[in-house]
Order: sequence, then structure tokens, then C-alpha cells
Amino acid sequence: MPVGFQVFKEDGTLLFDIDRISYGLLKSGYLDLVDRWGRYTLRSLNLPPNEEGSYSYTRLIDPICGITVTGAVSPIVFLVGDGKPCGESVSGNVRTLYFKGCSPNTKAYIFDLMRDVGERTGMECYDAAGRLSFTTGMPPLNIIAAVDPPPINAPAYPGSDLRFTPYSGGGNEASGREWANTDYPQPKGAVFVPVASGELAAYLTFSRICMLAEGYTLGEGASVSANEGCGGASGGVRFFFSPAVATISQHSGARDTTWSDIPTDRQPQALVIRASDYPFPFR
Repeated sequence: MPVGFQVFKEDGTLLFDIDRISYGLLKSGYLDLVDRWGRYTLRSLNLPPNEEGSYSYTRLIDPICGITVTGAVSPIVFLVGDGKPCGESVSGNVRTLYFKGCSPNTKAYIFDLMRDVGERTGMECYDAAGRLSFTTGMPPLNIIAAVDPPPINAPAYPGSDLRFTPYSGGGNEASGREWANTDYPQPKGAVFVPVASGELAAYLTFSRICMLAEGYTLGEGASVSANEGCGGASGGVRFFFSPAVATISQHSGARDTTWSDIPTDRQPQALVIRASDYPFPFR
């Protein structure tokens, strides 16, 4: 039998129910530049592309951003601004979460399972077994929308899988040099979806992968792997594809940017919160 606490608004609608809250804000802050990673470049077109020895890992000029949390159990990160998760490192109870495709203004809101965070001010609730199930020391996660990305663009030519931009209604942008002009120039195929007023943060439920011919107009004329990301913005959500972290790279000499092999039989969703509902920075 549920043991909990409910709060209602003046109009009688439910404000929150601690039996249905499991995540709260653990930390918020800007993503910092923490490292630069490279790409696996095919050393020669005469080498077999399916063998690891055919590649060299060079040019550590792909910016990697991160944020560190202590005591995280199962964190979920909502972003204001572009970004996509690309790994983590753990040392004891300290966890650093890594992201790619970010700018110096990207904000992270890290939510984790509700638990005792050492603060004894405010309200706490416990379940029937005596475990802490709700604490005002972790502002509860409140998702206001689940947003679908626009459909993937139709192929550029009949019988072809090449697309000039990933999303219907979107476009290609120059990116990769938000931190330094010596970093990789790389295309970003992005689209904006209006959701609600105010500053929003978003989390992508999963990421699709594809192939990208960067072209010399926005990249270095290489064929690379790419994957999907998203981030909240003022009034909506941006979905985007951009080169994957530590991707393989093969010179193609293409002039224009094209995208291919994008899955169309399934798509993720962006879960959205109002960033203004949460403290920033926090812890």
C-alpha cells in the first residue's frame, strides 16, 4: 500500500505526489572544457578498413566537456544548449560525465535518485520500509513535455540514401570551434522545435547514428560517423546530428556536406523541463 504525501494546487489539480517522484536535482552548473580527443584516421586507402591496425589515432583537437558529481547513483542530465553524452569516468564516488558538441554556455542539470544528501532543512518523507523517498534537498524532476524530432529529410536524389540535411525543416551549421579556432571544423545538422515559453532543458532518450561526408564547405572533406544530440533553448528544443566522439575518419574529398544511413524506423524523444524551475548553479 502506498505511503506518501500529496500536494494540490488551489484549483484542485495535483502539484506533486511523492509516491510518483523518484528523481531530484543533484547538481547544476556549466559544462567545462576538460579534454580534447582525436579521431581514428585510415592510414591508406589500400589498407582493409575493418582492421584496427589500419587506423592511427591522431590530432587531439576535438573538444570534450564535462561536469563532476559526487555520490551519483543513476544520473540523468538535462542540457540547456547543444550537447550529447559521450562517456564517463569514475574514481571512488566521484563521477565525471563527458559531453561532445557543447559550447561554453551549455548548462547541465543533473538529476539522480532521491536519497539522503546530508541536508536536514525542509521536508523529508519515508516509505513503509523506512527508506527516504522524498527530500526537498533535491528539487523533484518535473517533465513538462516529451518532444518528437521532425521527420528525417527525404533523399536528395531518387534511389539514393544521401540527404543534404538530416531533419525536415532544418539546416547545416558550422560547428566544432566554439572553444578554439584550431579545433576540428565540423558540420552540425540541426533543427529547432518550439515547445513552450522560457528557458528549457532537454534530455534525449536515445541517439541514432549515421554516416556523414563532411565536405570542405563546413568540414575537412572526410567521411566520419555521426550521432544525434539535443539541448533545450529559449522557447523550444534543438535536435542535431554531428560527428561522433573518437570517430573513424577517411578522406573523401567531397565538397558538399551529405548525411546517409540515418535510421527512419524509430526515433528518440526529448524530455523537457523548465530550467527556470531549478536553482543554478546548485551544489
